[in-house]
Amino acid sequence: MIDLGQVLTFLAVIETGSFRDGAARLGIAQPTASQHVKKLEAALGYPLIERRRARAETTARGARFLPFARTLLRIADRAQSAVRRGGLAIGASSNIGVYLLQPLVRAFRSAQPAIGPLDIRIGTNPETAQRLEEGEIDIGLMEWWDGRPGFAAQIWRYERLVVIVSPEHGWARRKSIDRAALLREPMIGGEPGTGTARLLQRAFGVEATALNVGLQLGSTEAVKQAVRAGLGISITFESAVRDEVRAGVLHALRLREASLSKPLFSILSDSLGPDNPAHRFDAFLRQGAPPAPA
Repeated sequence: MIDLGQVLTFLAVIETGSFRDGAARLGIAQPTASQHVKKLEAALGYPLIERRRARAETTARGARFLPFARTLLRIADRAQSAVRRGGLAIGASSNIGVYLLQPLVRAFRSAQPAIGPLDIRIGTNPETAQRLEEGEIDIGLMEWWDGRPGFAAQIWRYERLVVIVSPEHGWARRKSIDRAALLREPMIGGEPGTGTARLLQRAFGVEATALNVGLQLGSTEAVKQAVRAGLGISITFESAVRDEVRAGVLHALRLREASLSKPLFSILSDSLGPDNPAHRFDAFLRQGAPPAPA
């Protein structure tokens, strides 16, 4: 068995460069630090540290162990935080977290005033999935789910998508466009993993390679600025551009052949306790959830 206290000492020695300084960082005696490392080496079966020019450095085996040592302590810290954590930790992909989540959280708090502290983590879809896997969040709100085992996913909302262009674009006076016109225009992509290409493939049978993607940006906000600058068009949540369309700095269009909408998922771990408030938040999200737009 690997002892986390011994792993902590190993890292302290390597990061400070000596047993003396590593022991001082941890507030233990130098002989104790040496014993910790010896016991860790015995548990792993290989020497991990050697002295080179009066400095403690990893052996080849120690260098292999080093990233795992840091991961072990990071996971242990997350585990302690999860056990201590009260209330509800919500993870959301960027578009959901920025444009949809806040009013929902406010309404949920009003309906459930005794829920305790709320912790909201906003990131990319892959980051949110990883936080679910690592137990950092109780519920994930995402734009896709890959069906990995150990989790239950439900659709809680369908969000309408629109094509956006700058006010100077040739389509700025139109209300809709057709598929052929869309495919000819240079398109600006948003956050990787949001699945717009997959959605167009379902709607039109369009392969990702058929899309004329000129720029790939990291967020919807960056996409909106690029479209305003006339660098191309994009497809985004209708809710994400409502203010800009109202102000006249962007123009939104519909597609004639199909009504594009994206299912949004709420994901819970199968191991989540029945008393976890994430179940109540999930039920709150899905109560009266609208059907898929026609």
